[in-house]
Amino acid sequence: MEDFQHIVYSKEVIEFVAVAKEYCDFVENIPSMERKEVLQRLQKFIPLVYLKGTLLPVVEIEEEGLTEDHLSEEEYNLLYGELHRLFGEWDDYLETFDDSMQYSEAPVVHSMAEQICDIYQDLKNFVQSYRCGMPEVMEEALWELNTNFELYWGKSCAGVLRAVHQAVYRLTDSPDE
Repeated sequence: MEDFQHIVYSKEVIEFVAVAKEYCDFVENIPSMERKEVLQRLQKFIPLVYLKGTLLPVVEIEEEGLTEDHLSEEEYNLLYGELHRLFGEWDDYLETFDDSMQYSEAPVVHSMAEQICDIYQDLKNFVQSYRCGMPEVMEEALWELNTNFELYWGKSCAGVLRAVHQAVYRLTDSPDE
């Protein structure tokens, strides 16, 4: 019998799973959507994903190695290519909070497509691991998600939101789109 008192079944985790699943479904369908709609939806999704990420409970694990990556490099590259094509000239943006900025005299350029794919990869891996229903795997997946939030995808959310915001309002002002 399942122990539904386990932290992986907490309200915050369940809500995050729902948002993460919706984000992943959305990203997987981006290639069939118009740029304006994608950007407008990202403008709403990114802050929600970030907020829900900040509310996740912290867990400590005793053993690693139960989870696995669920997104292949080929799938990632295919998705990235589709997003890069869709965003076109608006894909690249200047990032001022990149750690490598302190060692560079040149501006640091990031890609909206790459950041969105990076967020997607961490969320997809979490959702897929969570689906197994084994609390110890789910707990490790939560630990990885929290760690990656601090180091990677949380920063990606914060950075790409500015670029998405800029693009949304360029589209609003542009009669061609």
